[in-house]
Amino acid sequence: MAKRAGGESLAVSVYLRLRSAILNGELPPGERLKAAELSAEFEVSLSVVREALGLLAAKDLVQVDRNREFRVTPLSLRALTDLTEARVVNEGSALRLSVQRGGVTWESEVLAAHHRLAAQPMILPGTQVRRNEEWARAHLEFHHTLIKACGNEVLLDICTRLSDAAELYRAWSGHPGEQRHRDVAGEHQALADAALAHDADLAVARFEEHVNRTREILMECSFSAERA
Repeated sequence: MAKRAGGESLAVSVYLRLRSAILNGELPPGERLKAAELSAEFEVSLSVVREALGLLAAKDLVQVDRNREFRVTPLSLRALTDLTEARVVNEGSALRLSVQRGGVTWESEVLAAHHRLAAQPMILPGTQVRRNEEWARAHLEFHHTLIKACGNEVLLDICTRLSDAAELYRAWSGHPGEQRHRDVAGEHQALADAALAHDADLAVARFEEHVNRTREILMECSFSAERA
């Protein structure tokens, strides 16, 4: 595997750049990803590009068809419902274990992650609808920190894949302004409070309410877009 000077593989570097482009909405759902074009754009070999695309496929951000062509994973309301259910089952289990097992170090990390999230506005300053990518990164970090003390690497990997897939929906279904009547910051505060109190039942209940409300809003946005 080819390496960059800093030790990071070229495939991982390309993977991270493509992952960012997908989650930031630069590469839309269903878009075909041509290995030859990406090879020229990133100035790497075709094998490096294919390896990077394989990493994206493993995270469910890219799909491979029967002709071995790659596309950004398309979105659907049914898939959103399935994704939310999978997050409730897997991330809810990881959260329960993390709350039960987390110690002082984990508590301090949760506090810090929540502080960084609360410090960022969801909507980019100077705009009315554009999502703040700093908030998006802090949001992913907060949810990951909540479950990182679960002690199960397999479960954490599953949760990361599901979280990435959910981020793809957030990037393309409606916009942050659609959530103006929702107290997202309050939901995050309540979730952090329950976790730090080591109340596993309450933390999981608040997490389920949080992700199900997100699903409802994204579905409403999608239906509105279809009717427009």
